[in-house]
Amino acid sequence: MATNWDDTYEKLVRAALTDYPPTAPLRADVPLPAHGLDSLGMVGLSARLEDAYGIEFPEGALVPASFATPGDLWRVVSGCLADR
Repeated sequence: MATNWDDTYEKLVRAALTDYPPTAPLRADVPLPAHGLDSLGMVGLSARLEDAYGIEFPEGALVPASFATPGDLWRVVSGCLADR
């Protein structure tokens, strides 16, 4: 599965995962909760992404489904970037 996110995104997502091998590629379909992203981690990651990209997550986007995989989360981030 191809990815089109940048290094900032990958770095922030990897930092939020407590149980993901640092040398493994971050694929779009990796289940984030299975690698340590819990609800508190989702809140922190969303705040770091907002700061890094100068965006604001829409209220309806702060749900577990948005944080299911890197691909799902990137769709939210890229949608926010397109709306700026």
